[in-house]
Amino acid sequence: MENKAQNQTETPVDLMQKPEIDADRFFKLVDSSVQGLRECRLIASAFELGVFETLKVPLSAGVLAEKLGCDPVLMPHFCEALHSLGFLDRFEEGSHEGEENIQMQRKGEDKDGDENKSGDRKPDHETKNGGAVYLVSELSATYLLESSPFSQHHYLAERLRNVELWTRLPQIMKSGPEIVEKGPFFGEVVHCMAENARCGLLQETVRVVLENVDFTNVKKLLDLGGGHGLYAIAFAKLNENLRAFVFDLPPVTQKTKYFIEKYGASRVDIIPGDFFKDDIGSEYDVIFSSFNPGGKVPSLIPKIARALNPGGVFVTRQVPDEKMKSSPLLSLDWNLWTFEDVKKGGSGYSFENSVPFAEYIETLGNYGLEVFRALDMKDGSRIVFSWKVA
Repeated sequence: MENKAQNQTETPVDLMQKPEIDADRFFKLVDSSVQGLRECRLIASAFELGVFETLKVPLSAGVLAEKLGCDPVLMPHFCEALHSLGFLDRFEEGSHEGEENIQMQRKGEDKDGDENKSGDRKPDHETKNGGAVYLVSELSATYLLESSPFSQHHYLAERLRNVELWTRLPQIMKSGPEIVEKGPFFGEVVHCMAENARCGLLQETVRVVLENVDFTNVKKLLDLGGGHGLYAIAFAKLNENLRAFVFDLPPVTQKTKYFIEKYGASRVDIIPGDFFKDDIGSEYDVIFSSFNPGGKVPSLIPKIARALNPGGVFVTRQVPDEKMKSSPLLSLDWNLWTFEDVKKGGSGYSFENSVPFAEYIETLGNYGLEVFRALDMKDGSRIVFSWKVA
C-alpha cells in the first residue's frame, strides 16, 4: 500500500518531451564507430579466409563458399559488402563487360607466373548458375594479393594487431600500458614500413634528395635508423660508386638483410646497434634519416656531425609539429603501449627527449651543420638539408 501511494505521487512522464541535447549527435557518433568496426572486420575476415587470393579467378558466391568452406547463404551478402567497398568487381554472367574484364584479369595473371596452367583460371561451370560472378578489383589486386609488388599484407596485419590492442582497452586502462620489447617490435614493423614506402613515398623521397644533393662524388652513405634499407638500396643502385650502410637495432638489421638480398644490393651493408648508445661509424659523405624515431632528439646531433666528412650532407625528414593533426584518439593509441627502456612522449610518435622539429633544426647550427634547404612534401612531412661546414 505504501509503494502504491508513493507511485501515485510521482510526476508522470511526459511522452512528448524531447531531450535538450539533439539525439542525432549521439546516434551519429555511435553509428559511425560501429560502421567502421563492421568494415574493419569485413576486410580482416576476407583476408583471413583467403577471399582475395581465391577470387583471382571469377567465381559465384556459391562456388566461393564451397571452396572456402563457408556458409552459402551468407556468402552472397559477404561478397556484396566487399563489392560495395570497392574490393571486389561484380559481373552479371554473360555480360560483355564482364567477359572483357575477366579476360583482362586472366591475361594479367598469366604475366605474373605459370601457376594454374592446367586451365582452372576459367570460371567454374557452377558459376554460370549463380547469376553474378565476383573477381578481385584492381584495388585488391594491387594491394591485397600476395604476388603484387605493392602488396600490403604486413601493413594490414599490423593494423589488425592494433585493433586487437584496442579490444583490450578496459584491461589496459586498469593495468597500464603494455610493455613491448623494442627489438622485436621494430623487427616486425619494418616489413610494414617497407610496403608503405614502395607505394610512392620511396620514389618521391629519392627524387627530391637527388635534386638537392650532388651524388656524383658521394662514396659513402649512412641510412640512420634505416630499417628496411630501401632508401640505401635505391641510392646505391643509382650510383655505382656508392657504398651504403644501414644502421639499426640488431633484430631490425636481420630483416634488412632480406631486402638487401631481394633487390641484389651488393654494395649495401648493415651496422647493428643502438644509435642512442653505440658508435654509428665515420667518414660519411651523406647521412640520411627518414621518419627516424630519434629524428627529434637533439642529443644525437653531435654524433651525426662527427660522423660526416667536411662538406658532407645530413638529410632528415620528419613531420613538423605544426602540421601534425592533434587527435586525442591517436595520442591514446600511442600511449596504450610502451618500451621497457625508452620513455615515450605524450603525443604521437614522440619520445621523452624529443623536441619540436623546428627546435631540432635550429640546434644543427650549434654543431657546424648549416641548413641550405627545407622542402615541404605533399604528405605533410618536411625534408631538411644541411651540410657540415669545413
